[in-house]
Amino acid sequence: MSELPSDWRTERRGATDPVIERMVADYLSELRTAMPDFDPTRAAPPSPSDFDWPNGSFVVVWADSDPIACGALRRLSSDVGELRRMWVEPAWRGRGVAWTLLHALEELAKEMQLSELRLDTRRKLETAIALYRSAGFVEVPCYNDNEFADIWMSKPL
Repeated sequence: MSELPSDWRTERRGATDPVIERMVADYLSELRTAMPDFDPTRAAPPSPSDFDWPNGSFVVVWADSDPIACGALRRLSSDVGELRRMWVEPAWRGRGVAWTLLHALEELAKEMQLSELRLDTRRKLETAIALYRSAGFVEVPCYNDNEFADIWMSKPL
């Protein structure tokens, strides 16, 4: 998506921002519903400090004054970053919001001078995987110890 609709905007936020905390809670709740074996207490969530600038940040997509999506980027090494917690409000799915969010996170990665983005997910999340593949992500070997992931992906920037 090259240009945001006039009533959409993206904005960086920290992990402890109340908007982010609510959206991440909604994301985790949805994962627990979709995947009964998912236990967020065992999912080794990143520390909120992993998303402190300049080592990362959350991005929120807004429609007017409503937050409609969030996602995060954190630095894994000097030139590799990881996408985390990408989530779109259900009422906004299918409208290009995920593309907008992914593009904003990729721009943030470039600003952080990263040359590669990685992510992990579950094969069950077919829509998300389709988005990542269409954006140029390819499957790679496991790069972390997330017991709930069964697919790992990477994209050069």
